[in-house]
Amino acid sequence: MRFRFLRLAIGVLAARGKRCLTLSGHAVFKANRLPSKGSDTFFCRLLAVTAVVLLTNHCRAHWYELGPSKDEWGLKYDGELEAAPGDKLTVQFTIADQGRLKPIHSVFVMAFSNPDSRGSRTYLVKTPIDMKPTTDGKLNGHVQIGKEFASRAVIRIFTETVDGRSQTAGPTAGARYYDIPLKKFLKKAPASASFQVPPSIASPPASTATK
Repeated sequence: MRFRFLRLAIGVLAARGKRCLTLSGHAVFKANRLPSKGSDTFFCRLLAVTAVVLLTNHCRAHWYELGPSKDEWGLKYDGELEAAPGDKLTVQFTIADQGRLKPIHSVFVMAFSNPDSRGSRTYLVKTPIDMKPTTDGKLNGHVQIGKEFASRAVIRIFTETVDGRSQTAGPTAGARYYDIPLKKFLKKAPASASFQVPPSIASPPASTATK
């Protein structure tokens, strides 16, 4: 949608006799000096500012997977799985210490399809967990997903800060994420839950970057 707007803006500028410079696929606008067309110059500059804002937001829509860490990036967490009516599974998740990812931006439960012939995957589950502070200083939340996704789903923790350093600037600007496989908590599921994980479902490989 953003780039559709930029293409439209380029067309309007071209019709008004403006020059449009393109650098690495991103539009940068420069107005000719036309004293008699003051409104056009203002219009061109306004579009230039809009383009920069849209492109900045587009870049910030990227996120990158954090590599392995012996201490799981200092995170201290716990999770529980409970059977729910209608072939659902309730995921309870608690963060006791945000570790090296403090402050955590958001937490989701996600599950992906198996890769297609091009290596692309689609979302099967993409549900945010509303993490609320508890009286003892922890963060806790829960969400329900279908039981059939238990073996392939992950709890994905997003942050824009790692080790106290912002990740929103530079050539790799964007949020970072850390995945915790949901099946890690399957062994803790109480016997009363009595749900079966489909053995035919294989967990997909970890993704490196998504947008």
